[in-house]
Amino acid sequence: MCPLRRFQTVVLPETGELWITGDIHDHRRNFERFIRAADLASHPDRHIILQELIHGDYFDADGAESSWITLYSAAELKCDYPNQVHFLLSNHDLAQIHGEGIMKAGLSVCEAFNKSIKKHFGRDAVKVDIAIKEFFLSLPLAARTHNGLFCCHSLPANGQIQAFDYTVFDRELTGKDYARRTGPAYQLIWGRDIGPEAAARFADAVKADIVITGHQPQDDGFAVNGPRHLIIGSEHNQGVFLSVDLAGRYDMPRLVQCIRRFSALP
Repeated sequence: MCPLRRFQTVVLPETGELWITGDIHDHRRNFERFIRAADLASHPDRHIILQELIHGDYFDADGAESSWITLYSAAELKCDYPNQVHFLLSNHDLAQIHGEGIMKAGLSVCEAFNKSIKKHFGRDAVKVDIAIKEFFLSLPLAARTHNGLFCCHSLPANGQIQAFDYTVFDRELTGKDYARRTGPAYQLIWGRDIGPEAAARFADAVKADIVITGHQPQDDGFAVNGPRHLIIGSEHNQGVFLSVDLAGRYDMPRLVQCIRRFSALP
């Protein structure tokens, strides 16, 4: 267990750097550029947050989708730098656990992911599948900084914000927390189209100045949803990430200035 983790929230140090991605979805060039540029070995005070690594566009002729390769690389990186690499539970992670039928190009990405696991691991496929699901279930829901930033995959829908169970960040979770539609972990990571007012209420509830999420695709890489909610995406060639100073103070205009494009990385 990472010493920075408090139940379902990673609490980052008061100093150093934080690099935050949006959804990766197996965009291997962005992922590789990001990890290379982060250079964690040379920057021990630099932290990274990764989310939604699986379910990309690498389908083979048999319809098998191999994003487990990027997931494996990220898990290795966590082993190498356990206190610098952090993940956020995402809806595609939970869909893979539940076996929900998220479709892409007419194919179920969960079934395509499973097909690749079976194809590459043969007799050991069941063990690998269990290990992946256990890994996903171990992931925290959020990360927060001392300077007022709160990162999670998404936010509950507008109609769920008021009654949302905010204790989900500060306790051990049970199966009910992940239940479709009714569980607070599910509601958090599946919510879409949240308005600025609802996002501000969420930020107040978690005692944050600004909330940073992924989940909602952004053609230009990011969207400002009012003064307290920034959405970023990392799964395409216009994808972005954030690089922030853990000791700095941020309002939305200054935070937007910290957005960096993967295409600008070597």
